[in-house]
Amino acid sequence: MCHVGFYNKWGENLEITIVQGEIKYLDDCLEALMNSELASIYLPDEKVARNHLIEAFERKEMYLALDREGKCIGYITFVLNGMFYNFPYVCNISVKENFRMRGIGKRLLEFFEDKGFIHSDKVFLLVSSFNKRAKKLYESIGYKQVGVIDDLYKDGISEYMMMKVKSS
Repeated sequence: MCHVGFYNKWGENLEITIVQGEIKYLDDCLEALMNSELASIYLPDEKVARNHLIEAFERKEMYLALDREGKCIGYITFVLNGMFYNFPYVCNISVKENFRMRGIGKRLLEFFEDKGFIHSDKVFLLVSSFNKRAKKLYESIGYKQVGVIDDLYKDGISEYMMMKVKSS
């Protein structure tokens, strides 16, 4: 468990707790995912999306952002040996629509990096070419584009491979 208190860029005093995912929060995670551009393009079938999330819970790859009242407002899934079977890799991150642009995703990424940099000096994620706002966030916190994979999940959409190197 990781408790995080912070002021976002609008001066809001926010508190979240990041915990290992519990299946009882499945519907909250599904809501965050299904109300995203990513899901509308890659996972438009709610049943497929639900199964995708259930697998992440079962594999213990799901971490949740809970608000002060213990309600799930977002999540991140990652694998510590996911990129090239060696490097920490973010599989998915999503924040409920009414909590976006408030620093929650950034805190979830920091949590991932704290865990990931224990195992390696590099961490990775992919971001889709249509997700310009997310790519801008990743670049603002130190991720660099190190590759492009065209048509990986869907024809006409590129995935940018992003890497961050641990500061010395």
